[in-house]
Amino acid sequence: MDRSAYLARIGYEGALTPSIETLQGLHRAHVMTVPFENLDIHLGRPISLDPADLFRKIVVDRRGGYCFELNGLFALLLEDVGFAVTRLAARVLYGAEGVRPRSHQLLRVQLGEAAWIADVGFGGNGLLEPLKLADGYEERQGADRFRLVSHEQEGYLLQCDMDRAWTTLYSFALDPWLPIDFAFANYYHSHSPDSLFMQRRICTMPTPEGRTTLMDNLLKLRGREGMQELQVTSEDEGRQLLQQHFGLTINDHLRF
Repeated sequence: MDRSAYLARIGYEGALTPSIETLQGLHRAHVMTVPFENLDIHLGRPISLDPADLFRKIVVDRRGGYCFELNGLFALLLEDVGFAVTRLAARVLYGAEGVRPRSHQLLRVQLGEAAWIADVGFGGNGLLEPLKLADGYEERQGADRFRLVSHEQEGYLLQCDMDRAWTTLYSFALDPWLPIDFAFANYYHSHSPDSLFMQRRICTMPTPEGRTTLMDNLLKLRGREGMQELQVTSEDEGRQLLQQHFGLTINDHLRF
């Protein structure tokens, strides 16, 4: 772990003492600079969860990743700073049909008597900052409002206020997972034709005014003045938009 290089990658220059202020600052800096993206799958590249490979991809090559990559590397940064981190697994319920397996990684961070949920790897409706792990705890983050609700079978539900109705994003329990425990879910998501990440090309990142998302050939810019949409019509245009909006340089052939 080259801490200085990682902090430079996310543009963080704040304090590094293990505190809620540091955790909030690191979390926000990460989600605002490192996109959630699955482009390597569509470039025919394997998704490695080895720490050295994660560091090379996200920090050195200035790429993004999906939950196992982003939260996997973020956990190492937090531990390097001195935070007590537990890796957890969630069952994604938003947009899901039937019972889904636990296939999303998130982090539990203990600070004194309080615990916080950190998640820099949930695309679309992700947390801008950690959320306190307490039943009924509610917090507004930017344009979105989140809350945690205890659940008898699942442990906790992370919910987001969408159109004035609480919508469950995912459920999770507090039993710890080891990094190796995510290997099977990672393989499924990067190889199975039933995986959304195999079916769709996704790149998304919040902005100070909203969120920018590239889904296959459609770029969506959500801001204070509403939604703008742009249809990508060529590979050169797609590369340019990835660089302009997400800071990504893709040199290999990526079909649009």
